Amino acid sequence: MIFLTGCDEKTEWQLPWFVSNYKAHTDLPLVIANFGMSEVMRDWATCQAQVFDCESRGWFTKVEAMIRMRSMFGEKKFCWVDTDCQICSEPSGIFSYVQPEKLTMIVDHPWTTRRGDMGQWYNSGVVAYEGTPNVLLNWHKECRQGVHRGDQEALYSWLGGDFMKVASYISEAPHRYNTLRIDLIDKTAPKNPIIMHWTGQKGNEEIRNQMK
Repeated sequence: MIFLTGCDEKTEWQLPWFVSNYKAHTDLPLVIANFGMSEVMRDWATCQAQVFDCESRGWFTKVEAMIRMRSMFGEKKFCWVDTDCQICSEPSGIFSYVQPEKLTMIVDHPWTTRRGDMGQWYNSGVVAYEGTPNVLLNWHKECRQGVHRGDQEALYSWLGGDFMKVASYISEAPHRYNTLRIDLIDKTAPKNPIIMHWTGQKGNEEIRNQMK
């Protein structure tokens, strides 16, 4: 079981905060994908975890990094976590929800409520999986089309609001494994989040405050 995160020069300021929280709560291996970090931050990161470089640039490189994990580590269980996520307690329990050929994700309650579309939205800030499921490859193809705002929108588009398709390719983990900042505003946050996801500009402000 291996956790994965990644960043570029714009978001690398979050990495020391992320790593500190991660190491405070688990001893599982951490891999960091370099999407264009500064040399100083990359050197720092190599002292904290295994680092690999991604030649591609752009938001879709996250999915590329997830695909590469199998070639580097074999048929293991992996979990991507965005660097704006705060590990609050031992996160390894998410791997118990991983199913073959599926992505294990958490419902994005704020987006599902606000968008009003057919089907549920799943937040892509925390994604667990095993090996290289076909759904991951299809997600990457959808991302590469370049018509979506981000990887979360690309996955939703590929699933197409089809409940049968969602059931075939998505396994849900409890809300505690990806509690969003807006969940706090909407009063939908579960008690004792395991991973707190500080999204958006206001989330960045919270992270900076914690780093002081």
